[in-house]
Amino acid sequence: MRDTLLFAFALVPLTLGADWLVRGAAGLAQRFGVSPLVVGLTVVAFGTSAPELVVSALASLEGQPDVAVGNIMGSTAANVGLIVGVGALIRPIEVHRRVIVRETPLVIIVLSLVMVLSLNDAVGRLDGLVLVSGWALYLFFLLKWERVGVFGKADRAPEPDAHRPGDGTDPEETGVAAPGIWWSLVRIGLGLPCLTYGANWLLEGAEGIARSLAVPEAVIAATMIAVGTSLPELASTLVAAFRRMGDIAIGNVIGSNVFNLGLVLGTAALVRPLVLHPTIVVGYVLPALAFSVILIPLALHRGTVQRSEGGLLLLLYLAYIVLVWLFN
Repeated sequence: MRDTLLFAFALVPLTLGADWLVRGAAGLAQRFGVSPLVVGLTVVAFGTSAPELVVSALASLEGQPDVAVGNIMGSTAANVGLIVGVGALIRPIEVHRRVIVRETPLVIIVLSLVMVLSLNDAVGRLDGLVLVSGWALYLFFLLKWERVGVFGKADRAPEPDAHRPGDGTDPEETGVAAPGIWWSLVRIGLGLPCLTYGANWLLEGAEGIARSLAVPEAVIAATMIAVGTSLPELASTLVAAFRRMGDIAIGNVIGSNVFNLGLVLGTAALVRPLVLHPTIVVGYVLPALAFSVILIPLALHRGTVQRSEGGLLLLLYLAYIVLVWLFN
């Protein structure tokens, strides 16, 4: 009972910390007029992936490679199956074609690379350096393309002062001032320690639950921890879906997967080499790859993930969770 309560309570600071981090980072990004798509792929994706980063890095540091890898791969599957599925059920999600043409294949390539790296049953520090360097290079080019206008003028967010009388964007009309730089920094400063403490409690509770149920820690990591650390992605995607901000919604999901596989997995491997048993590759890496692949035809169909397709993704994800528990 204590472990279950600790696990459940840990989700509060973990989710609040990610929310404050996202709001703070988004407030800073808004000052520079960054496009919604790039905000979703970078700022929001980084903030909502922070729980996975902290949890997996701590798990690696404590010598729990199965938890680190299970959390990353489970979150990657949850981002597509659970989050896109639920978001599309609420409201069909319009998908930016560039995300499908560039970011989704990138996720598939990185997952394939992880499988190649795991042929020696481990993702070592050199492998981790390759993953983090690749992620940094991707981020560099993404921001460079944004700066030179590759994403097009239509995608770009308005400058903070670019409002017209009567359009509802003037702070004096709405009564809501744009977030200041210092307030954004305060949110970031509050969010980071909440994430750290929440991740510690989540790991402690999950480890106790795994012992009491006599199941492998990787199973808990790929299901309970993965869903718990994916709550920020779920919340931000649902809000974006409600507000018809498809670029933010799908950009957050795909961007989070890029962060998970590049920065999070790479950082965990740099902290301590990750031992990858064949069962981990088959049970967790392959399903993450499958969910990433299936998103492409669904999203390319009329450029929208429909409610029926969202229902299919959700059913597939629930089936995956059941299979993970049954065969472990």
